Amino acid sequence: MAESDGRITGMTPAFAETLGDHSSHSNLSDVFDDLPLPLPASHGDFRCVLKNSGREITGMTVPTGSGTGAAVLVIGQATETAPLYEQVQTVNASNDLVFQFNSSREVYYVSDNVERITGFAADEFISGRLHPLDLVYPEDRPSLERDFRDIFTTHRSIENSEHRIIRKNGDVAYLLKSWYPLFDSDGKFTGIIGLNKDITKEKLLRERLELFRSAFEHSTDAIVITGTDGKIIDVNDAFTRIYGYTRDEAVGNTTSIVKSKHSTPDFYYQMWSSLDKEDRWGGEILNRRKDGVEIPVWLSITPIYMDNKKIGYMGIESDISERKNLEQQIIQTEKLATIGQLAAGIAHEIGTPLNIISGNAEFVLLDLKESDPGYSELETILAQTKRISTLMRQLLDLARPKVLSLQPTDVNGVLADVINFIRIQFNKGNISIRTDFEDGIAKVYGDPALLYQVFLNIVVNSYQAMEKGGSLNVQTSTETTEESRKHIVIRIEDTGEGIHPDNLARIFTPFFTTKAPGKGTGLGLAVTKRIVQEHNGTIDIASNLGNGTTVTIRFNAFEQAKR
Repeated sequence: MAESDGRITGMTPAFAETLGDHSSHSNLSDVFDDLPLPLPASHGDFRCVLKNSGREITGMTVPTGSGTGAAVLVIGQATETAPLYEQVQTVNASNDLVFQFNSSREVYYVSDNVERITGFAADEFISGRLHPLDLVYPEDRPSLERDFRDIFTTHRSIENSEHRIIRKNGDVAYLLKSWYPLFDSDGKFTGIIGLNKDITKEKLLRERLELFRSAFEHSTDAIVITGTDGKIIDVNDAFTRIYGYTRDEAVGNTTSIVKSKHSTPDFYYQMWSSLDKEDRWGGEILNRRKDGVEIPVWLSITPIYMDNKKIGYMGIESDISERKNLEQQIIQTEKLATIGQLAAGIAHEIGTPLNIISGNAEFVLLDLKESDPGYSELETILAQTKRISTLMRQLLDLARPKVLSLQPTDVNGVLADVINFIRIQFNKGNISIRTDFEDGIAKVYGDPALLYQVFLNIVVNSYQAMEKGGSLNVQTSTETTEESRKHIVIRIEDTGEGIHPDNLARIFTPFFTTKAPGKGTGLGLAVTKRIVQEHNGTIDIASNLGNGTTVTIRFNAFEQAKR
């Protein structure tokens, strides 16, 4: 504290420490060279030199409004990077709300900007009708009151502590307070000065940045930020989850780490041309995970600008694998509907003449012996008509599903019936059968006859894949999901020739078969999958060419299936 002519009337311990050996002087002119006197009666910044040391000092004056021209000086050692008032976050005096209290804790000075910052006039505080603590946000008030009492009793400074106030219009403002005790020239405590920086804009900006950061981190879509050179600056958690790269592995690399063989130079040329012309691009693209698996995504790219200069790009990528699977299921459903219409028409048009052909062939065959001419030809006719009848029945089964007769069903029992039925044939084919059924396994809610058809279709396929012999392993077990739901799992594993990877994706497609002509219609697994899905189950096939095939079927346990 000093009068306008430089006479020192009080100082804080920190100010005395700054002055060092000069703390006994009574006038600022005895302490500093080049200090402009008289001190200004308004906010102002200054630089001067501490005598006998050459240290450059920076500070600012804050008028007290006492009518004598007295001022408060906030002084510290100047630095090459920033003056003191920047270091203590008092960049602009107009943002500092200043309160001065006497030793009786009464306000005797308020800075001119009080009404702009709080909405209340200065005389409301000077008169005592309103206390600065009355403005403090309710949740912040207890701690602030403790600090206020403490500084009056212990005379310790409080610096850079954040709190909220409620303005007269009800808005919330954020202040950064620094409170300092004041002493006269005899060292007697005379009160405190409170410097409160209005940091509302900075706080709201920080909160907004936090909001954007939270949205970035928690988005379910992958987000990648790059420079204009394509190098990755940052990625979110969804990116690491979808592509398998850690953030450290991705940052610093270019986006080519997720590029697949399907993204040609021509494709990228068109994409960047669109970005240059329209400042955005969106489309479907097939990218590649770290493990090499290709994944379809919908990618939208927008440029990032700063000061009207393009500094990078933001890409948002949505995993559309599930959507693509649904599209394939819709296509498959449409195919099945077409097959159903076709099958119904064929059955109607062909059924009657086919019965006539087979009936007449059987009638003629009754009058012939095996040695008679034409006997073997008639047997061929009968065999082929039966084959056509079987194909027509399978088509109708696929196109017109039967009404399910659902009941609690023991899958162990159904599987045992299937194995007993095919056991003799398997023994003839030099194929061993091993079963591992879980005792007391829960039942499934299903149609026993249709489940029998499912298991039989799979077992017959295994038999046909082991022409040179082998082994069949049939296992049942129970799995519990993270949601505490129980699944009944059936695994049927053979040691046959396996399935080529190119064929594995088409294995459930109607009329697709890898068997020799005349040995399969390509409808067995399509019907099998439809029946499993009608029971709310799933079927998966894993196979390596030359190393056998494993079929895994999962059904909900009976209690869950009923709900």
